[in-house]
Amino acid sequence: MATISVSSGNYIRPHRCVRMKQFKVDTSQTIRVGDPIVLSADADEGNRVKLAGADPATDRAFVGFAAEAIVTTATHNPVTDRILVWLATQDAEFRVHVVNAQAIDNDDISVEYGIAADATNLIWRLDRTEVTAKIFRVLELLDNHADVNGAVVASVIAPERLYHD
Repeated sequence: MATISVSSGNYIRPHRCVRMKQFKVDTSQTIRVGDPIVLSADADEGNRVKLAGADPATDRAFVGFAAEAIVTTATHNPVTDRILVWLATQDAEFRVHVVNAQAIDNDDISVEYGIAADATNLIWRLDRTEVTAKIFRVLELLDNHADVNGAVVASVIAPERLYHD
């Protein structure tokens, strides 16, 4: 058992088979690389994306994870307010670290969990205690069983609803 050091560079990132797509970004957004992205629910802005709320779950609005950072103002600029997103598709696999002080477990494989924001490192991490608002299904451990802050490979639950209905 080891304790893995995690920093702002340990954001959710592609591992295998991830596609990208560019989207218009909603107004007044601060999005960092690896942030969960959803469709906007603002009036007449459903074709734009924004940062997911505090407890996101996979539903028809879930798009994927930010592949780049952006800050938008209160006025939409269609030329510059665009972002590349790693899509939550059926075959996409992501590398993600578990929430601070949690340990990965061999029994995590095939289990579904949510994600939580890490306010210290400004990244999102797999939350092994979140079993209601689920985002990921764990596929394999990248670090060793019982490693604290360890990384896993995970796929998004209920993917591709936006692209293949």
